[in-house]
This record gives sequence, structure tokens and C-alpha cells, in this order.
Amino acid sequence: MLRLRDEARSRLRDRRQAARDRKRLAALRGRRGLRINMGSSGAHLDGWISVDLLGDPEGIAIRFDGAQRWPLDDGCAEAVNSEHFLEHLDPADAPRYFAEAFRVLEPGGVIRTSTPDLEGLMAVYAERDAVALTTHREHGYTACDHADLVNNYFYSWGHRHIYDFASLKRLLTEAGFTDVTRAAYGESAHDVLRGIDRHEMGHLARIVIAVDAVKPR
Repeated sequence: MLRLRDEARSRLRDRRQAARDRKRLAALRGRRGLRINMGSSGAHLDGWISVDLLGDPEGIAIRFDGAQRWPLDDGCAEAVNSEHFLEHLDPADAPRYFAEAFRVLEPGGVIRTSTPDLEGLMAVYAERDAVALTTHREHGYTACDHADLVNNYFYSWGHRHIYDFASLKRLLTEAGFTDVTRAAYGESAHDVLRGIDRHEMGHLARIVIAVDAVKPR
């Protein structure tokens, strides 16, 4: 009986969230200059629209699948951001994500993608970076050695694929983006993308890559 009651409450919450999502999306129709924070979970950015397929504890994020067609107008956004989102997609879905981001961005709009960096991860493993292993453990993860650290990045937390700069540049370029560049944590050549990173990694920043790109005018 208790289980059935909990399931009924969960369905009610889901219906209420779905109704809020429809209302929020309807309010966005016809608007321009949006800033979309894809896969936000609970890391919300002031002035940005949080989107997450699974929602968030506060009920702030709009729920839709970033790997499918977005319920947003063409050219409605000035910026799209994703931080530790792309690695959760099936590799076959990544091109669809970038294609949708390209579609909703206005000409001259910008996109930032932050994700684990395969090249940095391999360097940490090859060098047996002791500080990286200690920091990884301090973040609450189990790793007896550097092999565990690498496998955590590949297989834990629902990760599906780890990229390097070359593979990200290829995906962005194939979607139509230009001016694909690396960026340091919290930094960007584009004002709207500067200071929006939320996953402070400390020494593990060498295992994360941030890439900015532009939709041509």
C-alpha cells in the first residue's frame, strides 16, 4: 500500500512538472536572445534557461531531451552552454545535439562545451599523476590506482563517450560552427560565455576541456 501511494505521488509530481514545462515553453515562443544551459541539473546560471531531461531538485529546469528536436524556435538563442553533459550522450546522439544547438542559435551566436578531456586523462594516466589521483578520491570517488581513475571517467556516472579537442572540433565543424577554440576554466573570448563554468575541478582541470564555437553570420 505504501509503495502504491508513493508511486501515485510520483505520477502526480510528474504531471505537475510536465504542465509547468509546457507553460514555460509556451512563454518562450517568439522570444529572442535566449541563453540555454543544457543538462544543467541543479547548476543554474542567472539569466540562463536551465534544461535537463531528468529535471532538478528545485524544479527550475525545463525537461526535454537535448539529443532530440528542441521545442524552441529557430534562431531564438544568443548562447548555448553544456557542462559535463556531452559525455552522457550516446556518440550517435552527439551530432543531433550540436545540430539542434546550431538551429536555435542566431547568426553570430556562440556555444560552449565543457566535458572530460581524453588527452588530459591519458596524460594523467601516463604520468601516474599522484595529485590527480588524490584529488579524484577527495571528490568522493573510489579509485585504488590510476587505472580505476581512467575507468571511472569512461564508465561511471552514466558516461558514454570521452572526447578530445580534435573530435569536438570535428563535431562542431560538421554541424556548421566556425572559430572553434579551446578555453580555460571560466574564461572565454565571448562575453556571454565568460564566468559561467560551475564545476570547479582544481588540479583535475587538466582532465576537462572547454571548447567555444560560433554560428556564422
